[in-house]
Amino acid sequence: MTFWQVLKSGPLFISSKGIGWKSWKKRWFILTRTSLVFFKSDPSTLPQRSGEVNLTLGGIDLNNSGSVVVREDKKLLTVLFPDGRDGRAFTLKAETSEDLFEWKTALEEALAQAPNAALVMGHNGIFRNDTTDVYEGAIPNWREKRPTKSLVVGRPILLALEDIDGSPSFLEKALRFLEKHGIKVEGILRQAADVEEVDRRLHDYEQGKTEFSPEEDAHVVGDCVKHVLRELPSSPVPASCCTALLEAFRLEIKESRINSMRAAVSETFPEPNRRLLQRILRMMHTIASHTAENRMTPSAVAACMAPLLLRPLLAGECEMEDDFDMNGDSAAQLIAAANAANSAQGIVTTLLEEYESIFNDENRRCSLSPESQTGDSGSEESTDDETVDNQG
Repeated sequence: MTFWQVLKSGPLFISSKGIGWKSWKKRWFILTRTSLVFFKSDPSTLPQRSGEVNLTLGGIDLNNSGSVVVREDKKLLTVLFPDGRDGRAFTLKAETSEDLFEWKTALEEALAQAPNAALVMGHNGIFRNDTTDVYEGAIPNWREKRPTKSLVVGRPILLALEDIDGSPSFLEKALRFLEKHGIKVEGILRQAADVEEVDRRLHDYEQGKTEFSPEEDAHVVGDCVKHVLRELPSSPVPASCCTALLEAFRLEIKESRINSMRAAVSETFPEPNRRLLQRILRMMHTIASHTAENRMTPSAVAACMAPLLLRPLLAGECEMEDDFDMNGDSAAQLIAAANAANSAQGIVTTLLEEYESIFNDENRRCSLSPESQTGDSGSEESTDDETVDNQG
């Protein structure tokens, strides 16, 4: 069998990054023993419009460390690669149960024949180029766009904040930069930076520019932080911890709610995840404590970061107390998605406003409750938009 023999092709659904299951896009996938790539539509068909070019939008390299897990009730298919620092997990959705298990069988066959993980170079991310409908020009070399063995992207939770030698990681340095130089920047964490500038800064770090200078664009650094969090091989807050936080957040009495959220963090979180969440929240707390200057209230900051921190909640993996089924009609799915997004934002807002109480952080004895906010009304008016604008 040759490397490029097609083992299976057909439609699957892919979710836009940072949004979860509410915005699945139908794409055409082609599986070989070395890769899984996707197109806007079947590349064997003629283009619908003159001049349209249906090229690869993205894909992943396969190796024999991978495994396949399905959730039949939701028709979800997850490909796992637990290979050290290149640990990855990619989730797709099938149209029917029959398609689900056909893809499972084909993927397992491909993984069994894929190259040895130790021999595969590169760290290809998941489907990150699917931002436009049509690509023109030569077929993009998506395999060459990612650095080999990245020092920044795709690190496990355990090494998110520090390198193996104990020195600060890219993420930790970026967080410190935002705490020092981003607090007075209007719209920090909300206003998007140029994607190419973000990629360039990550590349520069890989090439030796490992320190941030005060002159750097805070929006670029902020988007670097969000990109690193988005590309973590697992959610900063695992599904079971999301559920515990959600149950605590539902309590009506404020004191009980805060006590339960504190217990959820201290009792259900793996230590590396708790440390990472606390560190990210500390940066967010610092940003939100300067609302008058940056126009970012706790709720606004939470809207930007909650989808990256509470992935399972927005992916529909936590039970919501409503009557809407994510497998129901489109209206029900939209309502369920809105409920999940609102709950995620509410949870993170509470974690910010009660940060010093929940984490017992003596270094952050500064209330962020609404009564203490002195920023103008403009910062609150932008909150609704920020929930929509933040998609990664």
